[in-house]
Amino acid sequence: MYQTSNKAVYIVLVIGILLGALAGFTISYTTLSNKIQFLQNEVNTLARNQLALEKIASVPVEPVETASYQGMSNLSTLYQKTVSSVVEIEAIQQQVIQGIFGFQVEQVPVLGSGFVVEYNKSFYIITNYHVVENATSVAVKFYDGRSYPAKIVGEDRFSDLAVLSVNAQGENIKPLPLANSSQLQVGDTVVAIGNPFGLSNTFTVGVVSALNRILDDPVAAPYSIAGVIQITTPINPGNSGGPLLDLAGQVVGVTTAIIANSQGLGFAIPSNVVARELPYLVATGRYDLHPYFGFSVVTMNYYIARAMNTSVTYGVLVQQVLPNSPAAKAGLKGGSYQAQILGEPVWLGGDIILAVNGTPVQGTSDLLSYLQHNVLLVKQLFLLCIE
Repeated sequence: MYQTSNKAVYIVLVIGILLGALAGFTISYTTLSNKIQFLQNEVNTLARNQLALEKIASVPVEPVETASYQGMSNLSTLYQKTVSSVVEIEAIQQQVIQGIFGFQVEQVPVLGSGFVVEYNKSFYIITNYHVVENATSVAVKFYDGRSYPAKIVGEDRFSDLAVLSVNAQGENIKPLPLANSSQLQVGDTVVAIGNPFGLSNTFTVGVVSALNRILDDPVAAPYSIAGVIQITTPINPGNSGGPLLDLAGQVVGVTTAIIANSQGLGFAIPSNVVARELPYLVATGRYDLHPYFGFSVVTMNYYIARAMNTSVTYGVLVQQVLPNSPAAKAGLKGGSYQAQILGEPVWLGGDIILAVNGTPVQGTSDLLSYLQHNVLLVKQLFLLCIE
């Protein structure tokens, strides 16, 4: 039976996991037992790429530090200064469609947005992975109406990011700076520029309504995207991949998703994720340095705590631990019996994580977001343990 006194997991246990971690693998926090075999296959694949990835990205991307988001004089000026850096992306995707004669592959046009960045003295286009997923052809249209064929340089479906290159020169190429998205606060004004429903160069305004959300994006399945920015800035189909800007005209995120039929619920991938991944996507075409621990969790609540006969109603409850994973080697324990809690199956009796490196963990979003934002710390701890 579970006992709070010897089961609550604090920083000592988490550091133990980090010391055993094979940094460089995909984050796994699924809550279903049938994902274990999938995760084992992922570990084997990512392990073969680790050494090569450690040798690249010699030119890091440094986000711009902004002081209190000192903005431009007005929103009109902000729009005029940044709109020419935003592009419209027209892709032809191969999609499996169910027709009257069964499933068949069709060429489907997809519309999205993107923006220009500069890296290592070259220009690239940032957009969402789902905009160019399985694309057979990609074209980029700039603000002046000129279009160019684009090449997919790198993709990471686990962050829903893609990098494109185009053979365009001259005044068409106007890069946007990447801001330090860790400075964002709830209530900050943010704007989006994109092409919703094909309406080019649309400008919308809102605020940051929450930070460190978890996004269950289908392209990242069976994983979730952590550390996501929630916004009230109106975005619609066609905005995907466009820039989310602060009032200084700097990119704080990449608009990526909405909740259907919601009122003012949009999401953006933080610019710090772009800055971290861009060197790898350019150098190798992929990003395989997501940390991997090998356990699944669920957010604690009153009903789970009551079923486990514990007073701990916050934190995350460990569901299952992958055999031979860093979590297993560190001694992390998963649930031993299953129960239906609020209509969902939950493994009970496992460890509860209450804090990570001194940072309180109230739920799954806190844990996943901390790991997402501290990938380099995870790597450093791993290197210390093998020296």
